[in-house]
Amino acid sequence: MNGTRNWCTLVDVHPEGQTAAGRRTFAMVSGRSTSHSLASELVKSNDGHEEIIKVYLKGRAGDKMIHEKNINQLKSEVQYIQEARNCLQKLREDISSKLDRDPGDSLQGQEIQVVLEKPNGLNPSPTTLYSSPPEVSKADTYINEDVESLRKTVRDLLVKLQEAERQHRSDRVAFEVTLSQCQREAEQSRVALQRAEDRVQQKEAEVGELQKRLLGVQEEHQALLVKVREGETALEELQIKNTDCQTEREKAANLEKEVAGLREKIHHLDDMLKSQQRKVRQMIEQLQNSKAVVQSKDSTIQELKEKIAYLEAENLEMHDRMEHLIEKQVSHGNFSTQTWAKTESLGSMRISKPPSPNKPMPLIRVVET
Repeated sequence: MNGTRNWCTLVDVHPEGQTAAGRRTFAMVSGRSTSHSLASELVKSNDGHEEIIKVYLKGRAGDKMIHEKNINQLKSEVQYIQEARNCLQKLREDISSKLDRDPGDSLQGQEIQVVLEKPNGLNPSPTTLYSSPPEVSKADTYINEDVESLRKTVRDLLVKLQEAERQHRSDRVAFEVTLSQCQREAEQSRVALQRAEDRVQQKEAEVGELQKRLLGVQEEHQALLVKVREGETALEELQIKNTDCQTEREKAANLEKEVAGLREKIHHLDDMLKSQQRKVRQMIEQLQNSKAVVQSKDSTIQELKEKIAYLEAENLEMHDRMEHLIEKQVSHGNFSTQTWAKTESLGSMRISKPPSPNKPMPLIRVVET
C-alpha cells in the first residue's frame, strides 16, 4: 500500500514487577482505503451498430478519514508513553546525582540503589530491611503512580492495536473482493474492446468497397463526358455542313436528343457521385470515431492493468508484513536471557540463575552486613 508507515515501540510492564520489561515492536500503517467499487454500464447507440461501455469508479473517503483518525490517536498515545519513559529515566538520573552529591547512610544508599536498578523503578520485595528517607519514599510513590498510569495506557493501546489488526483483516478481505471484481471488469472490457475492433475492421472493409465503387462511378462519368464532347462536336459539324438537309436535321435532332439524355444522365451521375461522396465522408467519420473509442478502451484497459499490478504489489507487501510480524512475535516469545553477576564492591554481591522456560527467575541481591 502507498500509505505512510510509522514504527513505534510499546513497553509491556508485568503486573508483579518481578521480570524485566519486555519490548514489542508493532507497525502502524495509515493508507488510503482500497474499498473502491467499479460499476460498468452498457449503452447502445441510436442506430444499434455500436456499443459503448461506461466504467464508473467510486471511492469511500469516510473510511480513510476514520482510519487516519485512529492512526493519529495511536501516535499521540505512543508519544505519551515515550514522554512517561523519559520522565522516569530523568527521575532516576536526578535521584542518582543527588545521592552522589550528598552521600548518607551506606545502607540507605544501597537500598535506593536496589530500587533504581529494578525495571521501571519497582521494588519486587514486599518488605525492606531498612527504612528509606522520606524523599526516596515520595519518589517511589511518584514512580509507582507513573508506572500504573503507564500500564493502563499500554493495556488500552494493546486493545486498540488488536482492533486495528481486526480492521486490517477486514480491509484485506474487502481488498481481495475488489481485486477480483477489477479482474472481472477488465476481462469484460477486453471482450468489449475485441468486439469493437471487429466492428471497426468490418467498417473498414465496407469503406474500401465503397471507395472502389466510387472510383468506378468516376471512371464512368469521365467516359460519358468524353462521349458528350464527341457528340457535341459531331453535332456542330453536321449543323455547319448540312444546314439544308433534312436527314442531317433529323440526325442533328437525334444527336440533340442524345446529348440531352446524356446531359440528364450526367446530372444524375453527378447527384449519385455527390451522395456517394457524402456516404464515404460519413463512413470515414464513423471510422475515426470508432478508432477514438478503441483508443479510449485501450487506455482504460491499460489503467485497469496498472491498478491490478498495483493491488497485487500491495497484497504481496501486506503478506510480507504479516509474516514479519508473526516471526517477530514467535521469536519474542521464545527469547530468553542470562545475566552474569560481578562484584562491584567488597560489601555487596549479585547472584543470578538461568531462567526457567516458563517464567524468568527474579534478580536476587545479597547484602552483607
